[in-house]
Amino acid sequence: MGLASCLVMRIPRSAESETIIKNDPQTFTFEGTNLVAANAAARAALSPEDLEDCPLTALTRRLSDIFPQFDTAFDTACLEHARFDMSELTTDGPVAVQVDCTGQHSNITIKGLPDLMAGRVLLDRGIAEANTQELAILRSTVETSPTIVWREDRLGTINWVNAAYLSLAEQANAEDQIAWPPMRLFEGATITAPGDTPQPRRAPLMLPDGTTRWFDITSFGHGNTTLHYACDASKTVKAEEALRAFMQTLTQTFSSLPIGLAIFDRNRQLQLFNPALVDLTTLEPEWLAARPTLYDTINRLREKRMLPERKDFTDWRAKISELDKSAVDGSYLETWTLPTGQTYKVTGRPHPHGAVAFLIEDITAEVSLTRKFRRELELSQSLLDGMSEAVAVFDATGVLVVTNAAYCDLWGTDPELALAQTGIMDATRHWQAQTSPTPLWGEVRDFVCHVSVGERAEWSGQTTLGDGRPLECTFIPLAGGATKVSFATSEETLAAVAPTRELETLSG
Repeated sequence: MGLASCLVMRIPRSAESETIIKNDPQTFTFEGTNLVAANAAARAALSPEDLEDCPLTALTRRLSDIFPQFDTAFDTACLEHARFDMSELTTDGPVAVQVDCTGQHSNITIKGLPDLMAGRVLLDRGIAEANTQELAILRSTVETSPTIVWREDRLGTINWVNAAYLSLAEQANAEDQIAWPPMRLFEGATITAPGDTPQPRRAPLMLPDGTTRWFDITSFGHGNTTLHYACDASKTVKAEEALRAFMQTLTQTFSSLPIGLAIFDRNRQLQLFNPALVDLTTLEPEWLAARPTLYDTINRLREKRMLPERKDFTDWRAKISELDKSAVDGSYLETWTLPTGQTYKVTGRPHPHGAVAFLIEDITAEVSLTRKFRRELELSQSLLDGMSEAVAVFDATGVLVVTNAAYCDLWGTDPELALAQTGIMDATRHWQAQTSPTPLWGEVRDFVCHVSVGERAEWSGQTTLGDGRPLECTFIPLAGGATKVSFATSEETLAAVAPTRELETLSG
């Protein structure tokens, strides 16, 4: 009891000496159940509350929480005057106990249990080893991760970083020595409360060599701290810049095209257009820049009378649906004749990921020229058909290109109805079959095919038809290597020259 009183009145020690004592083995000496001696570490581990009961009972009860067989082993050692050792692994580290009952007193020495009477959690050795391995794996994973991770408290002070952060800090601060806490690499980091939605952002980092690296930063609230994760986004930024430059190049290229271009995405919203579209459709650039849908664009064109007239709105909506579907299939091609007299050719082309591109081309001049050319051809054909003599025209390659009605009547054939082209060889064979034998047709073939040497000149020849009528043939070279062949029977020749003779008689 005297020792117990001494323990109650122990002298306070400094924190440094108390730490040293607590880390030392604790030795208790008992005579029977009475505590008769204790070293400094043992006295520091006890408190007045610990001595309210029997010290040996309190000590064995505490040790039994860690070593379940301690009571039995201690009683056996006291009876047999023996000694034994025990050790166990707890969450606070290994604990060992040595008991020596070989002398008159019982000595109990404890290692690794500074707070002797505090509650301890017993941990299975296998579980402890698994936890230790898992902790090592987690530490290795975080330290070897290329993702930059750091933690900040509520005041924004960095209190933990991984190896990737330190490496980047060394690159960003090559001249100065890295101290703790390390330098802040990214300004404006957001303090995020637990449960809040992560706040991603993109931040630049200027390096001493003048280069700039970009990082995507995501912050998570965790307790009273915020965890920040930064992934290198430099390649992504370069790709986005390249894409913007490419889009600018496309825009500049499309801006010089005379054909209107409108590209709609898979949701049928306008994504790209060029100035020619504005000129052709009279749609306002501001309205187009708001990315209208395909239906809105079509309706807007209808309001501006830039579409063909439709009978009713229901039919119009059906046309819109057909336009959308046919363009996706890559088969939409239509000519719009506008009330203004203009003619547009509209082409739909599918693009990747469901997008659709529409090309609008003003073909008014082309259509007018085609119509004019067609009228001239019809006029020329009517003039040829009004001639009494049969006429056939061959191009430079010897292909029959033009005939008149008299030719069809004379030879009983219409070359335009033939499936294949009619050449000079086919034509002369047909002529030869309906006339008397003559070398004239061989000379005609050479003349039309430019076999003869020298410049070609107009010439004529005669032959006889199968019914006995004489046939006058005239061969005239035309521009571009073409050849005109005309046929006249004796009646047609007299009819042609009769008006001339009458004029000569009247004048005489």
